[in-house]
Amino acid sequence: MKPKDVVSFAGRNITQKKTQSLLTIIGIVIGILAIVSLISLGYGVQNYITEEISKAGASVITVYPSQQITSIAMSKNFNDRDLKAVEDVRGVDVVLYGWFGGTQVTYHDQEYYSSVFATKSSTYQIFFTEAYGYELEKGRWMKDSDKYTCVIGYSLAHDTFDREIDIGDKIEINDKKYKVVGILEQIGNPDDDNSIVIPYEAASEVFDVDDEYNMFMVKIKDGEDVTKVSEDIEDELEDSRGDENFSVLTAEQLAESISSIFSVLTIFLVGVAGISLLVGAVGISNTMHMSILERRKDIGILKALGAENNTILSIFVVEAGFLGLFGGIVGTILGILIAKAIEYVAAISGYGLIRAWISWELIVGVLVFSFVVGILSGYFPARSGAKLNPVDTLRGE
Repeated sequence: MKPKDVVSFAGRNITQKKTQSLLTIIGIVIGILAIVSLISLGYGVQNYITEEISKAGASVITVYPSQQITSIAMSKNFNDRDLKAVEDVRGVDVVLYGWFGGTQVTYHDQEYYSSVFATKSSTYQIFFTEAYGYELEKGRWMKDSDKYTCVIGYSLAHDTFDREIDIGDKIEINDKKYKVVGILEQIGNPDDDNSIVIPYEAASEVFDVDDEYNMFMVKIKDGEDVTKVSEDIEDELEDSRGDENFSVLTAEQLAESISSIFSVLTIFLVGVAGISLLVGAVGISNTMHMSILERRKDIGILKALGAENNTILSIFVVEAGFLGLFGGIVGTILGILIAKAIEYVAAISGYGLIRAWISWELIVGVLVFSFVVGILSGYFPARSGAKLNPVDTLRGE
């Protein structure tokens, strides 16, 4: 039997059982759309963050008091001696030091849990305008003489509370009122757009810390070798702290660390979505098994006419593959639409970092994967059908 005849037989079998085939395909569709949308959004966010860090911070080195970024809260914090050690490294231009954490913020009796960064006011202005290009939407930067003032993110000012926050308004942090003197332009990163920056002098009241820092951000001088400066910072901090439990990350290394975290998360979510695909695969296998039982006489006639086992096997395997492929096509289209819809909703909600990553590699890979899943799901039922005795099938046994 020619390949086109095998395809024709398989196609006709699917169209004759429209309802059964449709229900089978739905299982694949659900699994594939979940996988496509999760991969698209996962890698979209990962690529966006990586690009932004690399683009904005080519001359920035970030230093954490732990080798694991996710366990900073349990680490030995930096002190003034560590700060002096970093500032004295050759090639270092500006060191932004401070305490980063989260706390409850109140505005007109509404509460919101926000990220708060307590740092030296003048250094913050220099660092973020020169290294990252941040600008204010309105107001002014904080001054070193300020204490109960703050600069807030765009979303916190305009979207978080029922009533917008304006310059001169006061927000309450730990029972203390802070006057808003500046509002940042929209950055697109929800952490920055919902954050609050306060003078370091207020850190003791908000976080109960004094001359302790859980983050250094280092801007190096133009023309300096980032790698060489980062290695020198490591050496000086090791002498200052007496241990190696800290992280010195260039923009490229920080992007890689964040990418690895997102990759693990994406793989986990795709694994969960794969359960839906497994259910769809079981549906294909069950459909093929029922189809073989219903067409025993057809198999017997084909064998009586000289069809070999491999031909019978091919017909049912191709049919199963088509079910998987059709489900993959529909699932891919729906998955892309869902990912794009989430990106659109996130954009108008101020979460610009949520992007949908769509590529031909993703589309082709998912379609091939769904076709292979269909083939594998239908192989064993098809093999049992190919081994049927033609005499028994024609007798109806």
